[in-house]
Amino acid sequence: MLFERLESEPFQRLSTLKLSREDFVVAGSAPLFIRGLRDEISDLDIVTHGAGWERARSLAEAHFAPYGEVKSVPFFEGRIEVLNGWFPHLFGTVPALIASAEVINGLRFLTLSDTVLWKRDLNREKDRADLLRLSCSPRRLPLRRIKVFA
Repeated sequence: MLFERLESEPFQRLSTLKLSREDFVVAGSAPLFIRGLRDEISDLDIVTHGAGWERARSLAEAHFAPYGEVKSVPFFEGRIEVLNGWFPHLFGTVPALIASAEVINGLRFLTLSDTVLWKRDLNREKDRADLLRLSCSPRRLPLRRIKVFA
């Protein structure tokens, strides 16, 4: 199942951007998808810095992302969004976020614990649904108790 998910369209498109795997972490809901905790995703959020960010900016124009002072470069009609930060008030710098990521088949993914943190912070309907799904998962997560906010 993992390899099928890594071969899905968003990951195929990501590979065409030719970003250095050392310079980015896959965030958003993809960490749930890749672990089989979500059936589908509509896009990929890629958090990068250094040469990865410069590469993305050389390919398309950067804009401010919806949350905070982070900038974003959209690709493939927004199906891939390359960002230069990820909720800095929660995670700090991009190098720190990359260092704390889990490597799955050569790609760095946000940990489930970190995914829960930002989903709790945004508290959108779709985030609450993901948190509920995680709290009911038979998988033992490296979390205390997941709280779903109303």
